[in-house]
Amino acid sequence: MSWSVSGSGTPAEVRGQLSEQFKYPLADKPQGIDNDGERETVKQTFDLCEQILSTFDPEGKVTIAASGHMGFADWETKKGAYQSVSITVTPQS
Repeated sequence: MSWSVSGSGTPAEVRGQLSEQFKYPLADKPQGIDNDGERETVKQTFDLCEQILSTFDPEGKVTIAASGHMGFADWETKKGAYQSVSITVTPQS
């Protein structure tokens, strides 16, 4: 499963954009992510984005993009699970 979110604007605007986009991967099962480990990673990423936004001047501008991927070394047996997550924060002038 892969997921991605992004937002740009004031911290409040970005918070709203990200909250709306995180709804899909965090939706109740089976609509959202069904792997508990990946689901927890997405929740923690959402929380981290919230913390990051709280450090910005409310009138400032910022862009945040976050994405993640979960896979398996062996898809048939679902063994060797791994995850990757990327968060990019860019203050705007």
